[in-house]
Amino acid sequence: MTANLKHLLGKAQKALADKNFTSAGALFEEAANAQPDAHQAWVGLGEVALGIEQLDTAATFFHHAAKLQPQNPYYRQKLGDALGKLGQPEASLEQLAVAHKLAPKDLAIQCSLAGAYARANHWKPARILLEEVVRRPKALAAHYCLLGLACQQLGELGASLKAFKKATALEPRYPDAWLSLGHLYVARQELDNATACLKKLRALSPDAASTLDLAGELAWARGDTNEAATFYRQAAESAPKDRNIHAKLAVTLVMSGKALAAIDAMDNAHALGVPEDWILEQLGTLFAIKYWTPMARENLEMAVERNPNNLSAWNTLLMVYAKTGESEKVRRAADSILEKEPDNVFALMNLATWYNDQGRHTEALAALDRVRTLNPDQRGAYSKALWAMVSASSVRAAEILKLAQTFDERIFRSQYRGNTFATHDRTPDRRLKIGWVSSDMRHHPVAAFVLPFLEHTDHKQLETFIYYNFSEKDATTHRLEACADQWRDVSGIGDDGLADLIEGDEIDILIDLNGFTDGSRSDVFARKPAPIQITWLGFPGTSGLSAMDYIFVPPDPVLEKPGWSSETPWPLPDCYGARSNISDTAIAPGLPCVRTQQPFTFACFNHFRKVSEATIELWSRILVRCPQARLILVAIGGRDDKTIRYFSSQFERHGVNPAQLEFRGYVAKHKYYENYNEVDLGLDPFPFNGGTTSYDSIWMGVPFVTWPGEHLSARMGKTILENVGLHELVAQSAEDYVNIAVALVHDLERLERLRANLRERMLASPLLDGARMARSLEGAFREMWQHWCAVKAQEAA
Repeated sequence: MTANLKHLLGKAQKALADKNFTSAGALFEEAANAQPDAHQAWVGLGEVALGIEQLDTAATFFHHAAKLQPQNPYYRQKLGDALGKLGQPEASLEQLAVAHKLAPKDLAIQCSLAGAYARANHWKPARILLEEVVRRPKALAAHYCLLGLACQQLGELGASLKAFKKATALEPRYPDAWLSLGHLYVARQELDNATACLKKLRALSPDAASTLDLAGELAWARGDTNEAATFYRQAAESAPKDRNIHAKLAVTLVMSGKALAAIDAMDNAHALGVPEDWILEQLGTLFAIKYWTPMARENLEMAVERNPNNLSAWNTLLMVYAKTGESEKVRRAADSILEKEPDNVFALMNLATWYNDQGRHTEALAALDRVRTLNPDQRGAYSKALWAMVSASSVRAAEILKLAQTFDERIFRSQYRGNTFATHDRTPDRRLKIGWVSSDMRHHPVAAFVLPFLEHTDHKQLETFIYYNFSEKDATTHRLEACADQWRDVSGIGDDGLADLIEGDEIDILIDLNGFTDGSRSDVFARKPAPIQITWLGFPGTSGLSAMDYIFVPPDPVLEKPGWSSETPWPLPDCYGARSNISDTAIAPGLPCVRTQQPFTFACFNHFRKVSEATIELWSRILVRCPQARLILVAIGGRDDKTIRYFSSQFERHGVNPAQLEFRGYVAKHKYYENYNEVDLGLDPFPFNGGTTSYDSIWMGVPFVTWPGEHLSARMGKTILENVGLHELVAQSAEDYVNIAVALVHDLERLERLRANLRERMLASPLLDGARMARSLEGAFREMWQHWCAVKAQEAA
C-alpha cells in the first residue's frame, strides 16, 4: 500500500467515525479508483452505505471486498450481516459459516452466526453456538438474551428463564434483558412477574416502543384487548417502521371488534413487509384460544397455504384439527412439520395426542419419551404422558407414580417456599377457610360435581374461597359465584401473585380441581401457600407433587392403601363425587333389542382414547361369542373413513365381523342422551373407566360391566355400580368380564331386572346427593385440620 493511499484511507476512516458519510464516501471512492484491489476501500464504502441505510449497495461492496480477500473472516461477517438485514437468511448463513470456520474463536462472528441461525428459524444450532459463547469470560447480557430467545423458541422455557435472569443480573440497566424476561413471563402466564419487568423497563426507557410493546402484550394477556390496542398504537407511533408492532396492533383491533381500524393497521403492517401468513397465524391462534374453531381453522389453513414453512402455524392448525376430530388432517399436519424439523417437540407432542386419541397409547408414550430425551424440562411431555399412562393397559400404577414424581422433581419441587405457617390460627374447631382453585367453574364436567355440594355447604363451618382461573363466565359460573363467600378472578395473576393472594387470604385447606388439565395451576400448589393441600376431580390420578398432602378417593380398600399415589389417599364415605341432575331425556321402556327388534346392542360412549389394547381384546371376545350383537363406539374423527377403518381393524384382528361395529362422531347433548335408548348394556373401558359418562349411563337406565384395576381412574366404575346395587356387574378378572357380558345377552329377563328403576335408584343414592357430599367434605376437612393442628402442637411441645 502506498503512503498516499494509506493517508487517503486514514482520512476516510476518520470521516466515517465522525458519521460524515458524504466525505467518507468520496474519500473511499477516490481510494478505490486509485487502487481497485484496495479491499479496505471497498469495505469502507460498504460501511458508508450501511450508514445511509442503502443495504443493497452495502452488500455489493462487502461482496467485492470478500472477493478480493476470501480468507478475511471479518469481510465475510460484514457481508453475512448485510445479507441478513436484507432478508436473505440462507445467503447470510452461508457467508457467516465461512467466517466462523476461518475464525472459530471470534466472539463477534459467533454472535453474528447465532443471530443468522435465529433469523432463519434454525434455533437448535443457534442455541448450541450461544451456549459456547456464554461459557466465555467476555459473555455479555446480550448474548444471554439471544440464548434465552433460542431456548424459548425450542420450548425450553426453564433454560430460557435462566438465561434471561442471568442477563438482568449481569447488566441490571440493560433494557433488552428486562424486555426479554417480561415477554417470557407473559408466555408463561406469570403476569405479576411480567408486570415487575415492565416496571423496571419503564424506569430505564419509558417511551421506547419496546416498552410500550410489552405493556400491550401484558394487557392482551390479561384479556383487555382495548388497552392492548392503545399501547400498540402508541408503540407504532414511536416506531412507525416496526412491522411486528403494526401487526400486533392489527390483531388486537380485530379482537376489539374495531374492524375498519384493524383493516388499516393490517394494510400498514403488510406495507412494512409483515408476511400475510404471520397475520393469519396470529388471528388463527387467537380464534383457537377463544374456541372460535371454524374461524381459527380457516385463518390457519390460509397461513400455511401462503407459507408451507410456517411451522408455528402448522402446530396450531394441528391442535385445531384435533379439536374438530379431523384425524387424518392431524397426522398430515404433524408429518408436514416433522419432515422439515424432525426434533420439533411441539409437533411430537401433538402427534402423541393424536396417537392417544386413537387408543394407541404405546406409540403416544414413545413420542413423549422422545420429547423428554430432547428436552427433559418440557412440561407437556410429562402431563400428556401421565394421561396416556392412566389409559394404557400395559402400564402399572407404580410406573405412573414414578413419572409423576420425576415431574415434581424436575419442575415443581424447587418452587416450594418452605412456609411453616407459624402465625396461622391453629384453633381446631374454628370456622375453616377452604380454597378451591379451578378453571372449570363453568359449563364443564368438573363444575357438575362441584355445584351440588357447594349449594349445600354449611357456611358456619366453612368459608368458601373460589379462585377462578378462566377469562369467561356463563350461567353455571354465576351459580357458583353465588355459593362462594369470596370469589377471586385469577386468570391474569401469575403463580407467585396467586400464591401470595392465597397466603394473604389465610386459606387453611386448598383444593386443586384441575390437576394436569387445561388451566392447571400446579406451580401455585408447588409453592405450598396453604397448610393442607388436596387434589381432586381434574386429573384422575396422583399429582406426584411433594407439596400435595391428600388425594380424595372413593371408599375402596385398594385405593386406601399407599403405593399408587404420592399423596395420602383420603376415602370419602360414599363415592368419589355427587353430580347434579343430568338430563330430562326420558328413558324408553323395555330393552332396546326387544322394543326395536334390533340386534342386542353394547355401547361405550367414552372418548376412544380410553379404549386400551386390552379393552379391545376383551370386547372382541364378547362379540365373537355373540355374533348377532353389535357394539356402538364414539371417537373423535368417528365419521372419518380412514379413522373408522383403523378402529375397525383393531377388532377385526381378533376375529370380529366389522358389521358388528358402529362408530359415531360427537353429537349434540340431547342426541347423546337419546343414544342411550338404543343400548342394552354398557361396556366400561379399562384401565381408564368412564366417569361422567358412567353417571350418564346409569341415569339413562343402562347398566354397564366394569373390571377394576389398581389406580384411581381404573376403579371409578366399581364405585358407581355399587352405589346403585349393581355389585354383580363388577368383574373380578378378564374372563369374568367377558362371561358377565355374554351371560346377559342370553338372559334378557335378568338384564331387565338389573335395569329396572335404575334412575330412581340413582336419585336415592349418594351419587346425586349434594347435601350428603357436603357433609362428607365438611367432615373430611375438619378431621384433616384437627390432625394438622395436633401435629403442629406436638412439634412445638
